[in-house]
Amino acid sequence: MGPSSDASAERSAIVDLAALVGLAGIVAGATLLGPTDVGFEWSAAIAAVASWLPTTLPIAVIALAASAVDIGAGVVLARAIRGRPFGRLDDALLQGFVAAVIKDVALLGLLAGVGLFDQVVLAILHAVVLAAGVARLRPILAPDALPRPFAGGAVAISPFAVLVGVAWAAPILLQAASPIVPFMDILPNHVAPAEHLRTFGTLTHLTDTQSPIYGPSRIFLGYTALLGTITTLSGLPAGAVLAGFILPSTILVGVAVHRLATAVGGVGPGAGIGHWALLTFAMTTSLARLGDARATVVVLPLVAWALALVGDRLAADSGSVAWTARRLGRPFPEGVILGLALGAAILVHPVIGFLAALTVGIAVLVQPERLTRLAVPALGCAAVLALPQAATMLGFVLPTALLVAALALAIAVGLALDRLLGDLPVVGTALVGMARLAAAAAVVLGILFAGAVVRAAIAGASPLLMVLEVSGLLTAVAVALRTPASRSLVVWAALAAGFGVATFSQLVPAEGSGLLGDALRFELPKTLQYWVPVFVAILAAAGLAALVDVGRAPLEGRLSLVIRTVALVAFVVAIALPIRPKPIDAFHLGEHRLSETFSIAMRWVERGFFAGFPDSRSVVDAPRQELLDAVRAEIEAGRLGADTPVLHVAGSFQMWAATPLGVLDGVTETILVPEPEVSIHTVGGRILDLDALPELLAQVGPPGAAYPYVVLEPDPNGMPPGIRDEIVAAGYASIFANGQGELFVFQR
Repeated sequence: MGPSSDASAERSAIVDLAALVGLAGIVAGATLLGPTDVGFEWSAAIAAVASWLPTTLPIAVIALAASAVDIGAGVVLARAIRGRPFGRLDDALLQGFVAAVIKDVALLGLLAGVGLFDQVVLAILHAVVLAAGVARLRPILAPDALPRPFAGGAVAISPFAVLVGVAWAAPILLQAASPIVPFMDILPNHVAPAEHLRTFGTLTHLTDTQSPIYGPSRIFLGYTALLGTITTLSGLPAGAVLAGFILPSTILVGVAVHRLATAVGGVGPGAGIGHWALLTFAMTTSLARLGDARATVVVLPLVAWALALVGDRLAADSGSVAWTARRLGRPFPEGVILGLALGAAILVHPVIGFLAALTVGIAVLVQPERLTRLAVPALGCAAVLALPQAATMLGFVLPTALLVAALALAIAVGLALDRLLGDLPVVGTALVGMARLAAAAAVVLGILFAGAVVRAAIAGASPLLMVLEVSGLLTAVAVALRTPASRSLVVWAALAAGFGVATFSQLVPAEGSGLLGDALRFELPKTLQYWVPVFVAILAAAGLAALVDVGRAPLEGRLSLVIRTVALVAFVVAIALPIRPKPIDAFHLGEHRLSETFSIAMRWVERGFFAGFPDSRSVVDAPRQELLDAVRAEIEAGRLGADTPVLHVAGSFQMWAATPLGVLDGVTETILVPEPEVSIHTVGGRILDLDALPELLAQVGPPGAAYPYVVLEPDPNGMPPGIRDEIVAAGYASIFANGQGELFVFQR
């Protein structure tokens, strides 16, 4: 054995030792957390998984199959756009996911407006795409695209692989005990639209919402299209499908994190950081929220692939990429493909998608000679594709067909910009020059108002930096050891975008800015907890990799094997154990230790997420389910349609008190309560004061009352007497009643 083999054996031994210590740390940490508010009891959690698996496993299998069909069709479309086989399996999956989102948005625009967004139509269309891929586009993958384990090589399960698997197991275990996606705010803004599409196969306007709690500002068109498609294909209730989507989304995010880290990891000490990034990413809020399949996390594969494409371009030799203008019908230019990825990200989650586009914008200002031809068409394409999302969030009532028009226009703009920059490179230079002038003007303004900007920067950065503890130290190691990732323009542009938005959020005046200002000051910093830690995790991974890289470390000779081993093990212990002065809570935004993420998930596995609801796992109890079934019977009989409004009268709009009709039946629900809430969370929704009941009952709309159906859930502690008599006097007849509530239909 030569020196190279000895160094490789040393690295493997160090990593294996650290991984075994990390595994012990997760078990020990989860055990130590037992008595706290985020702890669990091992036997009870295991029993919960065993008891719920007969229910959740079929859901998981069906959701995985529907996801595979949807994303598989995306892979076929992406292969057609590329015009050549995929050279990497991860690129096939991630670019296929981009294409799946774009496809689903197009299907939402084409089919939902005319009532054809149903299981049969979607199944036929996807079958045609998949069959065309098999018949006309083989091979999908290049011969060397499969990693060795998939290509028939020996599979070795290392301690490090087991550590990563355990670190990422929390969301999957939570899925195994969750018949409905386990997070409260996911129900009104993610489950309700998908359930509406599954139930009715239609969406009249982009601004249509079903749950009364959230308004159009909370609509994410790309997420609705993606999960609406998967839900409709599966035929299962949306709440169950979103729970089942936890596994596919976890796989996608894992592949995306590895792909992005590999793209920015480069060569040199601390290179090859993809597998380390899987470990450090496990400390982020994003992994802790994988268990509820929220848009903030589902968007990450789109963002990661887009930024990896930029990283690849920066790493390529300037003459190695052929940039040619191509006609529609042939493979798209890479700038258009990147634009579609950024646009899809904006449609799935507007803030995260915007941050990705801003990152690309910053990168092109720094490296215009390498990125102008890629980034300018991409940003133009993404901006046009984002217009329906912006209009929807602003409350403009638009038909769903606008999505198709926006997609076609976005592609046309991207192609036009690509051709223009190819024929007249000076145009790209001029555009970048103007952007640089604008950036310089912003810097000048920042200097003129330095006091306010500095205070805002400190206030915006503090909540982010204060929770980046272990990963922050590892980032310092990566910078000190001059790892390639620490010199990545993509990473630093992403962090600049994040901290820049954090500063802006604090410049919004607290007084006089209304609910919009409150939302910006609250939502933007919260969302940045899903953005900044991802890129800090990549830098932290580079720090860990550099500690292990004995053969190429710049401090070789001064940094001995013993010191590096001790440092690596210490960091892994800090990553795994809940060592902190004050315990976190179950909804902590910020860095998690691996044992904390695991313990919190297992606590919900043991007890069910929906504590305080009528049922801690299924949200509703038997009487409420009977009420939902009564409404569903009207839907199945064809009497209650997609645009039939339902008036709901209850003691509270909270879903643990009032049966969530819009969420679990997909109907368009307006709720009347004694104490309606008007806040950044409910603005634009349909939570009205109970005093409005007489006026609403008297309103006329085809074919009779404006609200053909009324659901009453009496609350003797919070509602005045005589409401039922008032409903009957307005011409409504009871068609169902139990101890929970009553369903009325207008009859005259």
